[in-house]
Amino acid sequence: MFILWVPIWVVFLQRKGLGLTQIGLLEGFAWVLTAALEVPSGAIADRWGRKASIAMGAFLYSVAMFLILAEALSPAFLLGYALWNSSMAFVSGADSALLYDSLKAGGRKSEAAKQNGRYAAIQQASQGIASVVGAALATIDMTLCFTICGLGGLAATALVLTVKEPPRHGDDGESPLGYWKNLSTAIGIAARRPLVRALLVLNAAILVMPLVVYYVLLQPYAIGVGVPLASLGIIVLAVQVTTVAASWLAHRVAGRVELTTIVAAGVAVLLAATGILGAFPSIPSVALMLAVALVPALVGPLLSARINDLIPSAQRATILSLGALLFELGLAVAMPLLLAFADRLGAPAAIGLSAALCAVIVIPLLIVWRAAERHPAAAASRT
Repeated sequence: MFILWVPIWVVFLQRKGLGLTQIGLLEGFAWVLTAALEVPSGAIADRWGRKASIAMGAFLYSVAMFLILAEALSPAFLLGYALWNSSMAFVSGADSALLYDSLKAGGRKSEAAKQNGRYAAIQQASQGIASVVGAALATIDMTLCFTICGLGGLAATALVLTVKEPPRHGDDGESPLGYWKNLSTAIGIAARRPLVRALLVLNAAILVMPLVVYYVLLQPYAIGVGVPLASLGIIVLAVQVTTVAASWLAHRVAGRVELTTIVAAGVAVLLAATGILGAFPSIPSVALMLAVALVPALVGPLLSARINDLIPSAQRATILSLGALLFELGLAVAMPLLLAFADRLGAPAAIGLSAALCAVIVIPLLIVWRAAERHPAAAASRT
């Protein structure tokens, strides 16, 4: 997660001759491909091992970093763009499953929320440091940001293969299933259990709009209000510091406040921050990007831990990948829509639109989830 290109990737593509609408279309294609790979890759992780899936994703990511340096819209560039996001399908779900099952094997399952938050915090701290370094490198040569990340991906591939993987079929009577049987079982669990279904959809919906805002629209928004290119790294670092703190403290907040209350308050903060960013574009308003990033960092580990408590180990990576699939399908729609909107009316207007869409989609899902949590079966699952 030492991602040097985070603060400059949109600017990098623009300097290669691509407009925001073209970038949005490429992102839509890439996220559809990623979504298509999510569940099959999760089933691979459940059937043949989490670390094998993660290693495959890290290696393909490295290939993407080198190919993306080719001429814009050339075959090599398009292949690199396709692998850029889709390589992560082999990591998402598998990493959370590996962490949870490792805790379970060591008799530390109760620490899931804490360790999920710690894992997210370490990732975001790494990304925050890389953002400052990447913005500085970009003033010399933007291609260095991608080349170094390619080398880092190769190192990650070697590193994950040294991990000792815990058993995936253990003391609760689980037994190994074939690939297709495991896949159908996982989908059946997600489809038939209202609480699991509600959590997967809600978690995905909460993550989509903030990511588009602080990961993509931040760059044209900040430059549009007069922030220098070199300062983008500092802004991204501030965003990452906020998310590190939120992820690290998530489990402590959960011990004092009901999860449903935390999520509802987080959604309210997210809607207020994006609304103000859209209505009052200025350098001071850029500080609200911290609030936009804080909400998913705080809520994500808690919802992930709740989902993990409700699903079996044998299908864990596949079910978590279903959540990632929903998230990526959301991005496949939101990225082209909001970037095309930004191309025509500006980044502030696109962020304002994101606030409206978030309200229309997330609030009803929040109500459905709270109702599912009050069901007797849900209450029993917490004991």
